[in-house]
Parts: sequence; structure tokens; C-alpha cells
Amino acid sequence: MKRLPVLFLLLATAVLLYAAWMPLATLDPRNVGWLLDGHDHGQSAIGLAAYLAGGGWPPFHIALLSAPEGTSLLLTDSIPLLGLLLGPFAGVLPPGLQFVGPWMFACLVLQLLFAWALVRPHAPDVPTAWFGTVLLAAMPMLFNRYPHASLCAQWLILWALWIYVAPRRADRPWWWLAVLGVAALVHSYLLLMVASIWGASLLRRLIERRQVRPLIEAVGIIGVVTLLLAAQGVFGGGFGSTHTYGAFPMALDAWWNPANPTYSALLPSSPQDHGRGFEGLNYLGAGLLLTVLVAAATRRVALRQLLWLLPGFAVLALVAIGPQPLFLGQAITTVDLPLWVTDALDPVRASGRLAWPLTYTLVYAAVVSVMALRRATLLLAAAVALQAIDLAPMLTAIRATAARANSSTVFTRTPDPRWDSLIARARQVDFTPADAFINLEVMEEITWRAVRARRPVGFTYTSRTSRATKLRTAADRQAFERGVVKPGHLVIVQDGAVPATLALRAMRIDGVTVIAP
Repeated sequence: MKRLPVLFLLLATAVLLYAAWMPLATLDPRNVGWLLDGHDHGQSAIGLAAYLAGGGWPPFHIALLSAPEGTSLLLTDSIPLLGLLLGPFAGVLPPGLQFVGPWMFACLVLQLLFAWALVRPHAPDVPTAWFGTVLLAAMPMLFNRYPHASLCAQWLILWALWIYVAPRRADRPWWWLAVLGVAALVHSYLLLMVASIWGASLLRRLIERRQVRPLIEAVGIIGVVTLLLAAQGVFGGGFGSTHTYGAFPMALDAWWNPANPTYSALLPSSPQDHGRGFEGLNYLGAGLLLTVLVAAATRRVALRQLLWLLPGFAVLALVAIGPQPLFLGQAITTVDLPLWVTDALDPVRASGRLAWPLTYTLVYAAVVSVMALRRATLLLAAAVALQAIDLAPMLTAIRATAARANSSTVFTRTPDPRWDSLIARARQVDFTPADAFINLEVMEEITWRAVRARRPVGFTYTSRTSRATKLRTAADRQAFERGVVKPGHLVIVQDGAVPATLALRAMRIDGVTVIAP
């Protein structure tokens, strides 16, 4: 089959899958309201919009948020790669656009393209390749990342696998530099996942060929990736530990336990808290479970070179499972880790994600194994149908979270028109106390208004907060409690507690207490 028809087939598949996953209205960059709902994707949209509103320079730095210190695109989960691509157009683009929906669609397209590239060489015909591609691309853990747009870039894992399985590509450092560099510009977790596959390629070359050259190439690649991370502020800011490693692991039965009773039509779900049922979700779905079981039953082991991936995957799985292994929703045992270990692993506190490469590789091997059977097309078609039936409740539940995309309303919690005039008068917008979880939905709406007006915001929701920002916001809070507000600042009093000396300046708008500039 020629490339252009294949491309049209995969694009059509992407549209159908996206329509099952999200309302198509989310693809409109002007449609913002569905994102400002108090979830992480709202902050992702805010971070990129603030970066572009601030001029898109210096690279990856957001001057308008956590002002005056600023923060970075990486820390707002705002996809630095998009900042790099859209930054040159910052002066042309109108403020207040969202690129979360278009990015998610682009991720789905790339997911299908790389899945096709992986399975097509093993498929006897196009229909078989298509069924295998859908099974490998339409993974439940991809759809489940709807609040974290950057983590929808799971095509990076497939890209790394595509490089790995072909020695001709795996021997060329430029391929690895490309995938690792892009991963560094998307999300640190994805960078670790891709690095585990690259590490397996290095190990294979070192042991099988006994060459020194791969090590020299590795030093250069690590140097470039380190520079990319440094440019994003990863090594500065004095970020402290959250002491929460182990709270968001992968359960031992994650492949067949949906971890959410509303996500599967066919398989039962053991009780799980939010972290284990969301961050740690590696559920395969009934169709993929059938595929894996058929591959195991026929004792066909495809792609033996994948065995080199096991050492790195073992490390990722150990970290993903964490100090409290879970089975059927219950802890089997608890390992008391020293504080220094917990703090060292804090950058991967949502550890359940780290098992994704293992899950993708299992599915890839199973699909390719089934393709070698006589009735491969029928088996894979049955698996796709079973998968669609099983995941229908999951997709319905996820689509419902973006239902606001079908409405033109942007601000549901702060609709009062006085907000815009107050923000326009302000030199800066401050939130006190500096806590993102008092009312994140209100914080996102007010911050979006401020970004649209190109006004700096003193506190914002980030994955990590620098020591300088923590000290400043703490000092600002102490001053506020003494009745001192910086001239020209609009203060959003999140807990509603106003000192007596500021009582006459306080006002209520949409149920929110504010001190006008």
C-alpha cells in the first residue's frame, strides 16, 4: 500500500479515536473554558499562554507567572517543545489561545504513525497491520492522561522502540539524540522512559560488539540533553522534596485491574485510591489481554532482541511498584525506606507511570506474535472489537470531563465583568495564602484573565516551587496579616480571612474576597 493512502487511513483513524476520547470542539484554539476546571491541564494551558503573552523569550522561561522570579514551561507541564515551536510567533498570536486540544490530537496521530511503523513489517497485509496498529496505539493509559497533555506524548516510547528494533537505526547516535532531545522538551518522565530503551541499545552494542564508540557517543548525547534540561531550569531553583514518593505507584495486578469501577465494561476493578487508579494505571483492556494470552498460549516469542530491554525495565518496574506493593487493592507488605532514598526518588513521585515502556513492549511483542499465526487478521479484529466494548465506559467518562468544550462559556466561577477592569488597573495579581488547592478552578480563571491582560501573577500552580518563590510568598503573607499590601497589587484572599486594617478595602466578587489595587 502506498504511503499517501496509508497516511489518510491513519488520519481518519486518529479522528475517530479522538472523537471517542474528546469532543472535537477541544481542537479550536479559541475554546478555553473546558480547560479551566481546576485540573492540571488548565495550568498547562495557562503556562504556555503566559509564555507567549510575555514574548516567548528567554527560551522556556515564563516571566508572567510566579513573578517576579518567574517559572518555566516544564514546571507548569506546558510542553517546552510547543514553546520552542510557537515562541517565534508570540508577537503575532493573540493572547488567550489554548493548544492543549491540538497537541493531544497531534499525539494521537504520531502514536498511530509509530505504531504502524512498528507492526507493518510483521503484518501479512494491510488490514492485519491496521488492527495491530490500533491495538498498540489506542492504549488505555494514553486516554487516561487527559489532564496531563504533556504525558499524552507516549508516541515517544514507540519512537524509541522503532529505533531500537532496527540495528541500522539503533547504531546511529543521531536517532537517539533526536528522540531523547524531544523527550527532554516534553516531560522528564518520558525522558526517563526513552532513556531506558536507549540504555538497552547501548548495553547490547557494548556486549555483542565490544566497542568503545557507543560510550563516546553516549557522553555527547548526555551532554546535549543535560544542556536542554539546564535551559529549562531543572538544576536551579533549590526545589525541595515533597516526601510523597510511594503515594502513586503501579499495582502488581495493574495490567488486568482497571483500578476504576467505571472504566471497564467486562473486568472487575479492585478498590484503589486516586493515585493508584490514575497515575499507576497500566490497564491493558480485555482485547489486549486476549492478545497477550493468545501469544503466550501459542508459545511464539517474537523479537528476541527485546530481551535486552529487561534490565532497564526491571529498574523502572521496581521504582514504579514502590515500597508498598499492591495486589487486589491491598498492600502486601511495606518497606520502610530511609528518608534520603524517598527524597532522592521524589522527582519520580508519580512512579506508576514509569512502567509504561514495559507495558508498551509487552503489547508490541504480543501483537507481532499473533501476526505470525494463520488466522491473525481474525484474531486481531476480535481483539479490537473486544477492546472497544471493554473501554467504552472509560471513554464515555473521559469525554464527559470535557463537556464544557461544547459551550462558549469561558468563566463559570468568575463571570462578573468587574474582574477585567480590576486586573487592568493592577500592576500584579497575588493569591494569598499561596496554596493552589484551596480553589484551583477560581485560581485558574483569574490567572487566565491576568495572562490575557499581560499582567504578572505572584503565585501559580507548578509541579515544583523554587525556594526564592516560597520565601517571597511567605513574606508577602506575613505582611498581609499585618495589613500591608504592595501598592498597585490586586490581592485574591483565598481563605477569605482579611485583617482588620484592610477590612474597608475588601470586597466580594463571585464569592471571592479581594483587595482592590
